[in-house]
Parts: sequence; C-alpha cells; structure tokens
Amino acid sequence: MKHERDTLLAEIARRYYLRDQSQQEIADELDLSRSNISRLLKEARQRGIVEIFIHHALERDSQLERQLIDRFGLREVGVVQTIPADFQATIDQAATLASQLLDTFLANARLLGIAWGTTIYAIAHTFTPRRRYDVEVVQMMGGVGSSDPTIDGPAVAQRLAQALTGRYRYLHAPLIVDTPTIAQALLAERNIAETLSIAAQADVALVGIGAVEPSVSSLMRAGYLQMEEFRAIQAAGVVGDICARHFDIMGQPAAREIDERLISISVDKIANIPVVIGVACGAAKARAILGALNGGYLDVLIIDSDAAEIVLELAKAIDVSVRHAS
Repeated sequence: MKHERDTLLAEIARRYYLRDQSQQEIADELDLSRSNISRLLKEARQRGIVEIFIHHALERDSQLERQLIDRFGLREVGVVQTIPADFQATIDQAATLASQLLDTFLANARLLGIAWGTTIYAIAHTFTPRRRYDVEVVQMMGGVGSSDPTIDGPAVAQRLAQALTGRYRYLHAPLIVDTPTIAQALLAERNIAETLSIAAQADVALVGIGAVEPSVSSLMRAGYLQMEEFRAIQAAGVVGDICARHFDIMGQPAAREIDERLISISVDKIANIPVVIGVACGAAKARAILGALNGGYLDVLIIDSDAAEIVLELAKAIDVSVRHAS
C-alpha cells in the first residue's frame, strides 16, 4: 500500500515539476480533484520524494568572519548577510551555509549529535550531502511531547538521517521534568542512559544557541519554561543555552535549578566533542552567542551579519572593562 502511494506521489510530482502540467491538468487526467493534487504535492515534498534546490550564491561577510576567528580562535566562521524585515529568509540563508559546512565535516565522522530548534529544523530540511556518509544521527537532548515540528527532536533526527544512511537514535524523554528526582530516575533508565552516552561520543555536533529572550526562545515556545522561571534566570545573569544547558555572558554554567531537571547532554561532554557547529540568527541572540563563545563550547559558528557585529561590539566592551578592572 505504501509503495502504491509513493508511486502516485512520484508520478504527480513528475507531471507537475518536470512536464510543467498544471494541477488542474493532472487532476483531470488522474480523475482527482485539484485540491487533492495540491495536498499530494505538499506530501511529496514533506516526505522527501521531491526536493527543491535554489542555486543562489550566498552573500557572506568575510571581514566579520575573520574578526570572529581572530577574536575567539574558532576553526571556521560563516557570516551571512542579514536580510532586513525578513527574519525567516535570514535563517534560511544561515541554514544553507550550515548545511554546506556540515557536509565538509562528515567525511571522517561516524556519529552526528544534534539538538533541536528553529535553525536546526531549517538545516535538516536543507541538508543535501555530496554523498551518503556512513554516519549515524543521535539526539543530544530530550524533546518529546510537542506538536511543533521545530522542537520535535525525533523528527529532526529522522530528517537528517534520511540524507545519510538512515540510521538514527531517538532520545525518548522530555527535556525538562518537574524535579531533580524524576530527572535522575530517567537518566538512569537504560535506553536514555545509552543514548546520551553515545551522544557524548559524537564526532560532530550540530547545535542551536538559545537566548533568554521570550520572543526567540524555543524553550518558551515548547512550554518548558514559564515566564516566571524565565524572568528569574534573566535576573540571575543567564544569557543563553546550548542543549538547554544555561550559561552567563562569560560562558559559565548557570541556572542550576533547571540544570538538575534536564534530560540532556552535559556542557563538559559538549565541549569534548571534536567539532561543535553552532548556528544562530538575530540581534536578540548576540549575548547568548557571546556567552557560548566565551565558554569555549563552539568550534564552528554560523550567524548573520547583524548578530556578528553586536557580538564583536559586546566582546570589545567586556575586554575594555576587564582591562580597567585590572
């Protein structure tokens, strides 16, 4: 039955994309409604039967890239031009560049650890490697229980794995639980413990950089943090997170009360992964990006030009203040 539906989806896609038939023409010939053809074309894209590529040279800011490499000692940096008034287009550009850079780091890898979030979701739907690397995808943080595809860790893992060898490991657990006792019990569960142990052995990790700003927080959107908790960690000096592990502007771990309730890879294990690729966009994430860089959590950074400029300005201000204090 599944094979027959796949055949139908492929046939409709061929007629529409390769033969330039209209949806109405296809509907008439296959004795289906036009609205049904539209739904089937959408399903073909969602299931990867159809993949659409837009070949357009990315506009990168080489000067900002060099400044970030020099200031933070990063292995590689990609800065895409911010597209004014179109944040999604900016994210799409960053996702395209991140996909290209990810491709270059997988040749000698066997395990790819992934987080979730808006940018990771965009990368998963953009990633098209030059060849099918023999790489298994593993979740590094929980995330079960949301209908939002951008924070559905298993869906993102599966999508990335489809572009590789199809092998992936889910982390069947929520990200944040109610008490440290519940977290300890879940972390001791065999499948969860095994998945996190494997995640810690990743050769490459792909992570977003979360900000403590309600408008751009995946943790808020997922309902894992309430506004009261959010304000409390802001007041405590937290600026961002990677895999929900929070840190301050200097990259020091923070928000211990949340940290103890997490089902996620630890910061020390993230730091031990040979190549950690961090992706984030928007001025609202600048402080979080700087905290991640100061903490030494990243080897590769992909951001937009607005965020890059603010990160460098903030870093310069901190340098000046440290010199004056000494």
